[in-house]
Amino acid sequence: MRLLNYIFAAMFLVMAGLQFNDPDPVYWVAVYGGAALLALSKALGRYSEFWTAVTIGGALAGLIYALPGVLNFVDFGSFKELFGDMTASKPYVESTREFGGLMIVLIVLASYVRR
Repeated sequence: MRLLNYIFAAMFLVMAGLQFNDPDPVYWVAVYGGAALLALSKALGRYSEFWTAVTIGGALAGLIYALPGVLNFVDFGSFKELFGDMTASKPYVESTREFGGLMIVLIVLASYVRR
């Protein structure tokens, strides 16, 4: 499990790094960077319920914000569009990609929550 947490930490760190050229990088770097730090801390045997909850809250806020775009994708889009360029005529592509990334964060962090 420790190795998996290191892999998650590296994956989230790469995801955070890719967001620096985004029009709104602060939110994305905070969420993905926070998830990377939490995965690393989990691998090292340290765990913060507070920061996990804060990061989950940030991810949930982004999911709610992206949801209308995802619903438009379900109505009008096709799966192939997620791997193509985003155009002004298909803004739902970006929302759907963002939603997917945040779902990964949410699933990983939810697995850290102690029962």
